[in-house]
Amino acid sequence: MPTTDLVEKLAFLAGGALLAWLLQQIRVAWAEDIAVVNEHIKDIEKLSESAQNYWLKTPADVNEDAALAARVRAAHAATTLLYPVMAKACGAKKVQYEQLSIELFTTATGGSFEGKGRTLDPSRAIAVHDCAVRLIHLLRLSRRGLLSLRRLTELRIDFER
Repeated sequence: MPTTDLVEKLAFLAGGALLAWLLQQIRVAWAEDIAVVNEHIKDIEKLSESAQNYWLKTPADVNEDAALAARVRAAHAATTLLYPVMAKACGAKKVQYEQLSIELFTTATGGSFEGKGRTLDPSRAIAVHDCAVRLIHLLRLSRRGLLSLRRLTELRIDFER
């Protein structure tokens, strides 16, 4: 029959293993969240680049204009897939994230977007870049918040993952 000392050691070992497993799962979840934010930042950069290319080029014909516009629309579609997740990741800055996202889209697709006789619009290209930079900065600040120890107190089981 095992002694109580051995049972205590086994219980301590099992508790330590459980704690190590739990901390590992938290670390993995945080790494996944940060990877999603990084991917969203890349998508925003692609949208910004596509919109800048659109507004800084006078199309040679209707097909070229449609192709440039399609790149902008496709890049925007990629950013919208993570919209609710990013709003949650931004925490207290959720409203600011939502406003900047809308501003980026309206700036990128405003003016004479997909209009006949569209011409260069360098000021709109600059505005798109400026808005994208502010949104990326907000996401980077939020990404830093994902690594905070304070987040340990906010442990919740997310069954939608």
